[in-house]
Amino acid sequence: MPAITNKQQLLTQCQAALKKRFPLAVVDAPDEPRPLLEELIYAACREGSTAADADAGYARLRKAFIDWNEVRVSTVQEVGEVLRPLPGAGGRSKRIIGLLQEVFEDKYSFDLSELDKKGLKDTARKLRFYKEGVTDYAVAWVVQRSLGGHAIPLDEPTLRVLRRLGVVEEGEPESLEAVRASIEHVIAKARGPEFTDVMSVHAKELCTEKDPDCPACPLNRDCPYGIEHLAKKAGDAKPKKSR
Repeated sequence: MPAITNKQQLLTQCQAALKKRFPLAVVDAPDEPRPLLEELIYAACREGSTAADADAGYARLRKAFIDWNEVRVSTVQEVGEVLRPLPGAGGRSKRIIGLLQEVFEDKYSFDLSELDKKGLKDTARKLRFYKEGVTDYAVAWVVQRSLGGHAIPLDEPTLRVLRRLGVVEEGEPESLEAVRASIEHVIAKARGPEFTDVMSVHAKELCTEKDPDCPACPLNRDCPYGIEHLAKKAGDAKPKKSR
């Protein structure tokens, strides 16, 4: 893994290049932040997708059901149909229903506002109590977007980009929490939300799981995977010598 200073410089350069390649829409801050439970549900839509796709999926969810209790008692298939075309809609719907069920059984309501009064670490710990619906990504998302703390939510598309860049190596560090801590160490708190958003757009548009568009990637000069991929394509394109 690159030294901390090199990793910090690399990610700073990458974020600047991706911000230029994928200008993010300027969104007015809401009059009031989402309640904690709703932010967790939004995180279930956001993980593994982009902000634009998650916004659309979350809006469909709010429009299709009267309230969160109706979502809780609906089937996975019914909620999944509403969330499509978000990828993995069935898994997302199962997670959302599971979260709502756990919160209802714990609180007999859908109100988690009391957790806002806790410290960051205590709130994060209590959120992890809801194992059916809360992932490491969701906790980090809430800390970053709702609680004013420093966290970098890492989903699989973002990890794919970081692995290809050589910032995260396969199997090191051993846990997702340790990987996240290493990234948070070099990404400043003020840059965290933008980093999360541009990485997810890049993972969807260019650095896809299959057949990534390395020639169009603004990071291809600094990306070991991109350099190797382009060299291989160039080699395949060379005409074979006739005997």
